[in-house]
Amino acid sequence: MLGLAQAQMEASPTTLYAMVGESCQGACRFCAQARDSDADRKFLSRIAWPAYPLAEVTSALSRPHPLRRICLQTLLTPQLLPALLESVTQLHAVSPLPISVCLNPIPRVGLEDLKAAGVERVGVGLDCATEALFKELKPGFSWERTQRFLEDVAAVFGRSSIHLIVGLGESDAELLHKVQASHDSGHAVALFAFTPVRGARLQLSPPPIERYRALQLARQLLITGQARVEALRFEEGRLVGLEVESAMVEAAFASGRAFRTSGCPDCNRPLYNERPGGVMYNFPRPLTEAEKRAAREAAAAYLRDA
Repeated sequence: MLGLAQAQMEASPTTLYAMVGESCQGACRFCAQARDSDADRKFLSRIAWPAYPLAEVTSALSRPHPLRRICLQTLLTPQLLPALLESVTQLHAVSPLPISVCLNPIPRVGLEDLKAAGVERVGVGLDCATEALFKELKPGFSWERTQRFLEDVAAVFGRSSIHLIVGLGESDAELLHKVQASHDSGHAVALFAFTPVRGARLQLSPPPIERYRALQLARQLLITGQARVEALRFEEGRLVGLEVESAMVEAAFASGRAFRTSGCPDCNRPLYNERPGGVMYNFPRPLTEAEKRAAREAAAAYLRDA
C-alpha cells in the first residue's frame, strides 16, 4: 500500500501493520514468535513480516496513500518501550493517521508516555477467554496483571481493544460471558479464529466455521446492546439458542457487519487467520449477498445441530 513492495492482494489492507521488537521472551503456545517455538520467526499468525528501515516507512507515509490507521504489534522484549516510543514519535511526525499499539502489560506511566507521543488506542492480546486457559497457554504472563493493565489502558485512553481467540479449548458460554464482561467494562472485543502455525507448540484444528459464525453473531448482538449474555441459551457450555427478537437477528445478517474483522476502527487484517482462497473467518470487506446467505446458513446449522 506504501509502494515499498510489489504483491498481488486478494483484499487491500486499510491499516498499516508493523511489528516492533526483535525476538519475543514470551512463550505463548500458539504463537510463532514464542521463544521456544520452532516456527519461522518471520511469521505472526499467517502473515509474513519483512523488515524495512523506519526511515523508508516514514518517507512513504509522507506521500499520498489510501491507509486510514497505523497499528504497531509489539513483542515482549527488553527495552521495548524506548524503541516503541521512538517509532511512534517518528510515525506521528509525518502522518496524521491514528496510531494503535497492541501491547503486553507495562507500567501506567508508559501508557501515558505513549499517549503523549501520539498513540490513540491500545489493544491487548488477552487471547484466552478464561483464567485457566490463560495460565495454561500463556506461561509467564499474569492474568491478574493483565486485568489491571486493561483498567490502566481504559483510564489513560478512555478506550481499549481486547483480542480473543476462538478455538483454544473454551466453551461458547465462557467466550461469550467474557465478551459481555469486557464490553461492560468499556473494552471493544475483537474475535480471531485459532490459526495453527507450523512449529508452534499448540497444534489444534481451526474452529468449525459454523461455530465461528454463531459466535460472531452472538458477539455482535452483545456489543451493540441488542442482547445480554443472559438472553442466550447454553447447554453444557454450547450455544444453542438466541432469545432475541427475530428482527434484530435478521438485521445482523442483512448488514454482514458481524462477520467482518473486528477491533480498532479501520482495521481489516486481510487473511490474518485464513488461507488465500480458503474459509474466510473474518471478512476484510463488505460481504456479498451470497456470503451473507452462507454466513446465515452456517450459524443456523450450528444452532440447529446443538
